[in-house]
Amino acid sequence: MKQIKNKISHKIKSLKNPGMGTESSAYEEAWIVLKKAGLKRTPNRENLLLFLIENHGPFSKDEIMKALPKLNMDGVTLYRNLAHFEEIGLLRRSEFGDGVSRYEFQAHPDEHHHHVVCTKCRRVDNVDHCDLPKLELIVKRLGYSKIRHSLEFYGVCEDCTKKLV
Repeated sequence: MKQIKNKISHKIKSLKNPGMGTESSAYEEAWIVLKKAGLKRTPNRENLLLFLIENHGPFSKDEIMKALPKLNMDGVTLYRNLAHFEEIGLLRRSEFGDGVSRYEFQAHPDEHHHHVVCTKCRRVDNVDHCDLPKLELIVKRLGYSKIRHSLEFYGVCEDCTKKLV
């Protein structure tokens, strides 16, 4: 996390310049979405957005606060910004059964992935493949619209398995 803190301000300056690659594109596209939603461009929102784009989560509110100590916002304001970002489709919120909401950047609302959570150390890995669209079609035939789904797997990661042996 210390490396993340050190490069935030430098990266914001480089991402503001066009033609810098995928991260820059996602950053600028996100600002277009934020502007359309009526949210102003502030240094805190820039830092938050950059952190979420550069560092694939999901992250809890506390993890974000620790990674970005220079944010000039309290926990309630951070939560409101996360809620706004989620509402307009820039963030995906995940719940892993421990009462903690976690957030990660979502470049396109239609793209998603699932997670596998270690029940010992709470490590989270991405599962990039999803075969559930076939099931969504069945749900659509039942008359539902705006269908979405969430699927998390739980198990013991390889590192924790080695420790158990």
